[in-house]
Amino acid sequence: MDIDVRVIPELLSMILQLISTLILFLVLKHFLHEPVSKFMNERKNKIQSDIDDAKALKGEAIELKSEYEAKINEAKAEGQEIIESARKRGEEIKEDIINEAKVEADGIIDRARKEIDREKEKALDEIKLQAGDMALLIASKVIDEELDVNLQQDLINKFIDEVGTDKWQN
Repeated sequence: MDIDVRVIPELLSMILQLISTLILFLVLKHFLHEPVSKFMNERKNKIQSDIDDAKALKGEAIELKSEYEAKINEAKAEGQEIIESARKRGEEIKEDIINEAKVEADGIIDRARKEIDREKEKALDEIKLQAGDMALLIASKVIDEELDVNLQQDLINKFIDEVGTDKWQN
């Protein structure tokens, strides 16, 4: 058996191989290149569209986040204002209650002083009457005569005028 080894292929075989490859390439290009290119372009456009949508959504999300943070900060500020307003109102109510209590206490003190003065005057009048009665009793015992009511009243008034009101109050 002889084996013939050739380093250079046969020219006819090589030409046929090239023609077959070229025909196969043209057939595949005609039937597959356009659909595959169209599919690849559609896929590329869809991916680009998805990327653009994602960027737009990211922008919207950032904008919404900023809005929500602004609303949260606004709500916090409003809460602080409400707390401050309530604190001030509490202070005002406290001051009003204290002032009302002072006014009421002053009124109670004034009424008590007036009541004390009335009671003092009443006691002084009673003491004057009792002193007058005692003076009359002593005078009638000393004089040993009976006085009528008008004379008795005149003597009491005279006695009170002579002694004076200041002496009874001290």
